[in-house]
Order: sequence, then structure tokens, then C-alpha cells
Amino acid sequence: MANKNRDGLLKLQNNLAHVVVTFNDDGILAREVNPFTHNIHSTQLGNLFDIHLDSDDQSVLHYLVTPEMEIERIFNSLRYKYLQAVHLSKISNPEACLHYTFNKAFQALAGLNVYQGNPLMRKANNDFWQGAGFTVEARELNWQKEQGELKAILSLLKVIAPRPVTKVYAELIAIKPGFHELYLHDDYFDADSIPTGVSPRDQVFRSLRNKGDLSSLTLDAFPKEMNKRDYFGYAPCNVTEGPFTFRKSINVSYFDEIRRIRTKRQIRTLDDKFHILDYCRHDLSTQEKLGSFLELAKPFCRYPDVTP
Repeated sequence: MANKNRDGLLKLQNNLAHVVVTFNDDGILAREVNPFTHNIHSTQLGNLFDIHLDSDDQSVLHYLVTPEMEIERIFNSLRYKYLQAVHLSKISNPEACLHYTFNKAFQALAGLNVYQGNPLMRKANNDFWQGAGFTVEARELNWQKEQGELKAILSLLKVIAPRPVTKVYAELIAIKPGFHELYLHDDYFDADSIPTGVSPRDQVFRSLRNKGDLSSLTLDAFPKEMNKRDYFGYAPCNVTEGPFTFRKSINVSYFDEIRRIRTKRQIRTLDDKFHILDYCRHDLSTQEKLGSFLELAKPFCRYPDVTP
């Protein structure tokens, strides 16, 4: 359940618990997960939003979101924060920062230890964002907020996701980085770019490219990569290059829609199912243009009004 402002999940008990709402023949069943579960009577839900709610009232539906929508919102918020960092740093040509070569700078800004391999001289982690032209003001943005939110929703999914979790895992990979790769990678459909490994992630990538399906993949639990640090840091180009995305209907599946795309020309049909704001294809060559674009991007940090 979303909070009153629709810019995050509803939290109870000192910001520790979340409310999970399900439906049965008797109507709404609300549970508080922390990770312990107890029921909340449906008429009590209205008190959380200062609205009158009878047992058959539909007002609560405005605040219902899927866990995957929270994943979307978190990464949209990170994209917005990255663009804020570029703006705060007063980088003369913001477009230069909208490229995967700034992945390590973003990771360092976000407080992740940048993988360096085994170089003769190791760099300090701060060198990556400082060398890219970011300022202390950019580093001091609250990068921990999204990491905490990601940890919370992944922990919640591990409690409430139906078993097997294969389809949910495939959906998360389709959101990040599947949609980004389809939308921006020119070699997406090239045979050489299709993973050949046996890991769950590689199997999902092949399925997204219609080079197989998930019939041979059954996951009773999420792979270890589905944790705050690994999922957050994996494919940082998902943030540095975007785009902002949100589904138009609560029933839209990233996984299913990506699989329907067979050519680059068909990508334009995604506009029917998704709100898309692509900052790599906007003219953001000046600080003024970036400032105006941030106003366009701000709504993506909240849950949109979606059709049931």
C-alpha cells in the first residue's frame, strides 16, 4: 500500500512495517508485515489516509500499488537524483554525463565501492566522482534513501511473493536492466550480445530476447543477487542512461511486453503500455535545459495513477 503522498510505501510502527492488501470473496484483507503478520480490518485502512472508508468503499484502491511498481519508483528516483547531481555540480555540458562511462562515478556517489579489478595503482573511491566533475553537494544528496527502500521491498517480496518466484524474478530483471537494454542498446538483437550461461539471470535475458522461455527455470527462492547491494549496483547504466519509465496499467508486465518486441522499429509501440521519458535523447546540453527537464522528470518519483 502506498503512503498518502504516493511517493513511497506506507510505513507503520516507527517506519518498520508495511501494509499488504489482498482480496478475497469477503472483500479486502489487509496485513501488516514486519516481517510478522497480523490483520488490519478494512474499515481501519481509511484512518491511515484521513478518509472515510466503509467496508465496501473503493477509496483505498487509489493507494494500492504492486511491489514491482515500488521497484520502478525507486529506480526512477535514482535517475532523478543522478540528474540532480549533474545539475548541482554545474557541469557545463550535462549531456556528457548521460553515458555508461559515468557508471563508476554514479556508484561512488551512491556510496558503493567501485570494482577496480587488480590495477597496479588503486584509486580512492571518491576519486571516481570527483574526477568526473561532481561536487561535494552532489555527494551529499541522500543516496541511502533509495538503498533503504530497495532493501525493504526486496525483503517484503521474499515474504509475500508466490512460489515458485521465477516469474517475479524475471519481472525484476526485465525492469532493471531489461527495459534499458532493449530501449538503448543498439546491439540488443545481435546474436553476440545474447548471454549463453546457465545462471538464472542469463536464462531470463535469453527469454527476453525470445531465444528460449522460462519453462526450464524454477526458482523456489530469489537468487542471492536479489539483495540491496547487488541489485542496486548491478547495471548502473540503468541510471546513468535511463530512461524514466512507469507502466500505464497495474496489469502491465515488463517481462511480457519486452518479449513482444522483435525489432527496433517495434520499440515505439511500448508507448502504448508505458510512460517513458528518455533523457539520453533530449537536448540537455546546458544547465538551464537540464533544470527544465528535471521538472518534467519529477512526477516519475511518485506512483502514477494507473488503471486497474
